[in-house]
Amino acid sequence: MTVIWGPFSVVGKFALIGIVVAGAAGCSAVSELSGAPRAGYQNDGTYVLSAQEQTLGCRDLRERQVSLQEQLQQLPSKAVQQMQELPKTVVDAWGRLVGSPDQGVPALAAYNEAKAESEAVNQSLHQKGCGTSVETASVPR
Repeated sequence: MTVIWGPFSVVGKFALIGIVVAGAAGCSAVSELSGAPRAGYQNDGTYVLSAQEQTLGCRDLRERQVSLQEQLQQLPSKAVQQMQELPKTVVDAWGRLVGSPDQGVPALAAYNEAKAESEAVNQSLHQKGCGTSVETASVPR
């Protein structure tokens, strides 16, 4: 009987691991479908600060804001360069033709995310009474 249960226990362990992984993937998919905010960039173009980011003090928030502003100044030139290059994949080409304006151009997507995070950090600075916040850069068009 130990011969029968031995392999079954190994198979059972793999089955249990598979169920746990599938369940975790399903939970994250349900979270996405439910529209419940999670930390990071949201589908609606906003940014939700993580619990750790929400505990940052004024100095750390300002440092993060300065870093984001530097990104916002550098990304438009990268976006222009990427838009002038031929798409590297069929998906990128199709995205540029029929998708959103930032689809197929990684620098534009990164710019949108940095801008949304910058706005969330500005709001946190204001809520904590940290004084003036760094102004968000505007998109050059």
